Amino acid sequence: MAWSDGLRRVTMADGRKLIGASFRGVPFYVDTSDRAGGRRTVKHEYPFRDAPFYEDLGRAARTFRIDGYVIGDDYLAQRDALISACEDEEGPGELIHPYHGTRSAICAQMAVQETRSEGRYAKFSLEFCETPAQAPQPSTVVDASDQVSTAADAANVATDAELVAQYSSSGLPSFALASCETAIKNAIAAMKDQLAPVISATQEAAELNSQASIITAEAASLVRTPGAILGAFRDALTALATTVIDAPLAVLNALTEAYSADLGPLTTATTSTRAKELANQTALQNGLRRVFAIEAARLAPTVTYVSLDEATATRDAIAAQLDEQAGLADDTAYPALVDLRAQLMRAVPGGAALASIVTVSRPVPIPSLLLTYQLYGSVDLEADVLARNPDVKHPGFVAGDLKVLSDG
Repeated sequence: MAWSDGLRRVTMADGRKLIGASFRGVPFYVDTSDRAGGRRTVKHEYPFRDAPFYEDLGRAARTFRIDGYVIGDDYLAQRDALISACEDEEGPGELIHPYHGTRSAICAQMAVQETRSEGRYAKFSLEFCETPAQAPQPSTVVDASDQVSTAADAANVATDAELVAQYSSSGLPSFALASCETAIKNAIAAMKDQLAPVISATQEAAELNSQASIITAEAASLVRTPGAILGAFRDALTALATTVIDAPLAVLNALTEAYSADLGPLTTATTSTRAKELANQTALQNGLRRVFAIEAARLAPTVTYVSLDEATATRDAIAAQLDEQAGLADDTAYPALVDLRAQLMRAVPGGAALASIVTVSRPVPIPSLLLTYQLYGSVDLEADVLARNPDVKHPGFVAGDLKVLSDG
């Protein structure tokens, strides 16, 4: 068999089978071909030493330079197809090389030459860079926490705008604003009561007490400036920066509990004044609860969850509150709340590999240390096993149906 019999064949548009190459399925003739490669090195030369030292950094990128051409009555169509394959499509393509076989490559450089004296003919100078195991495009990683935070900011802005649009204290006597004052005082009291047990920094505990006292004392004036009410609550939460970093799940749970606090009975719209009071009261209570739900959603992607069950339960509880608020929102806030919920569902649990909570049975009592070692190969999660099974009376005698993590 002649050496040329081993070369790649390509089929031209008119059916002719010729020796050549193709890129992205577009065939062309080959005149000459060069390959470059080698090793990537760094040369080190030392004083009073004649021989240099070369540091080997791995294989150099392989490049294939091809001088080829297309010819025939339809050479223009062949030329344009090869140009498009080299320029218009992103990422690597399949290069079938007559001497080096099939390669994944990108056309890094291309030149086309046509002359009047050589009709029906276009000459190509092509340089291909090998791209083994390379994705067609650079992969991107979405910062889910940042997307949720951005959506939370938008939801806060929309909530403020809705409250200002729906709430009006103009012309109302003080008694018609008393229910709104009660809502503010009850909301800050609930937030303080839920957050106080989870704050470890003395300075932040004092700051929360101070902010709560200020909001309570200024409730009578805040009800006449709706634009400042929700911002005062957010400022109180912003002051808990250390606690939010150290215990985000505890703060999140405190906010979801504060959401359900009693903000006062709704007024009966017996007169026009009472009707305005009811509208203000409803708008304010929705706005206050929305602050708690939005800020809880912001924290959810930052939590390190112990199990998949914990992550989904926490996420679903916040999503239910956002659903409720979206159903009460106007056209201004509704899209922002829906988007926040969507970002939350996408971010939690996200791509985290979390264990599930499963039930194991132990008919014969065994020590909790032994049970933990049997489950996980270590005793590090003994405290978690006992915490998930509060009915266990003594750690030396653990039996029955037990809830544990699926892996350690």
